[in-house]
Amino acid sequence: MAVVSEKAISQKEEVVDKKLVRMSLYYAFVWLLVGMLGGVLTSIKFNYPDFLGYIPWLAFGRLRVFHLNGVAFGWFTTAAFGMAYYMVPKLTGIKMVWPKVSYVVVYSWAVVSTIGQISLLAGYSQGVEVGEWPVWVDVPVSMIFALITTQIFFTIANRKEKHIYVSLWYLTAGFTWSTINYVLGNLINPYFFAGVDNAAIQGFYLHSVVGLWITPMGTAMLYYFMPVITKNPVYSHKLSMIGFWGLALFYPFTGAHHYLFSPIDTWVQTIAIMSSMMLIMPVWSVITNQVGTMKGKWHMLSSHIEVKFMVLGAVFYVITCFQGPTQALRSMQQIIHFTDWVVGHAHLAIYGVFTMWTWAGIYYIWPKLTGRQIYSQKLSGWHFWLSLVGFAIMALTLWGAGLVQGGMLNLESNVAFIDTVKAISPFWAVRTVGGTLMMLGAACFVYNMYMTAKVGRLVDEDFVSNRQEVLV
Repeated sequence: MAVVSEKAISQKEEVVDKKLVRMSLYYAFVWLLVGMLGGVLTSIKFNYPDFLGYIPWLAFGRLRVFHLNGVAFGWFTTAAFGMAYYMVPKLTGIKMVWPKVSYVVVYSWAVVSTIGQISLLAGYSQGVEVGEWPVWVDVPVSMIFALITTQIFFTIANRKEKHIYVSLWYLTAGFTWSTINYVLGNLINPYFFAGVDNAAIQGFYLHSVVGLWITPMGTAMLYYFMPVITKNPVYSHKLSMIGFWGLALFYPFTGAHHYLFSPIDTWVQTIAIMSSMMLIMPVWSVITNQVGTMKGKWHMLSSHIEVKFMVLGAVFYVITCFQGPTQALRSMQQIIHFTDWVVGHAHLAIYGVFTMWTWAGIYYIWPKLTGRQIYSQKLSGWHFWLSLVGFAIMALTLWGAGLVQGGMLNLESNVAFIDTVKAISPFWAVRTVGGTLMMLGAACFVYNMYMTAKVGRLVDEDFVSNRQEVLV
């Protein structure tokens, strides 16, 4: 097994196109803030429906999908591209093949994703959850995914390193699965399938955006940065393979658990429930590996902001693992289906887990990309605590609202839907507070990264050899 170490990785630093990675991450920073702002504005509309109501571009229906696509594709996907262009050269020992193609990918993605987001605000969209971008955006998006996937495969094929480290397994799988999934969900299903078949494939697509794109990319970052930061080898190669193949085997079948009690065949729904329960296996293998890798290094929680976000993401991953399978059960679905509980769960995975791990990776590589130390440790601390407290407030209120609304609809007779809305409106107000704190935390992060690149202290040898004295 290949062991990722600080020494081994630092020797390959020159293979990374730092300018390219910085460009991609800067664009991701923009969409992190803009996407989260869209979410806060959307949440305000739950309590004040007339808020911005006379501006068509900022209507609820447009803002909601703008927020969703902004964070899933604008923020996370753009950051994942940048991180891939950092990790692949380091793990293969060579520069990316076709260097000019890398810039084509980054520039094209910036233009196409921006057009997609503007199209949503202008009212052009298609009825695909987590894929509302219109078809004239979907075609170039599919081409970009295919291009970067091919580039990564050819880079790995020409690698100097004998072994293929587990992060590369997740990277290649994530890009391959997502290229296929995006075409299926956006260019095939809306135009060639209808009715129950369309719903079943839609369930596969929307769930695979999280499970076969965001999950493998986030896990690749975890497996890369945790050993490098702690200077410990990955605890168990076998566990990493169990996690990878468990994800590949079980996740594709889980999408139908969003459509329990629907006309979709019962056996399909049952397989989705069983597969959802089996996801406990790959999740626990990842967490066990992370805990094992941290052996003897838990003191770093007090000195490394990267470790704080890595461990926090792991805690949320455990909660996700418990919550996801249990809410897929029919008895639980009767209560929480179509309620805010599901919204809270979606944020738990994308924000609570994978955004946290992405932030951890960026904190680690940003001084390497800019040649400067992190500008402000206080801002890093504010980022962490605002993110943690804000998300805890938002998630708990969403889950509480879901249980209240679901309980009223299922346990009380002759309850009007509007009565449930009135009952949970206080939860929505608190949710907006939590979301605002989350956005402020993200603003601290982006400002810190910007100021680091602009005026941060230059990196010296002491910083490189003993980072824990700087990054806290």
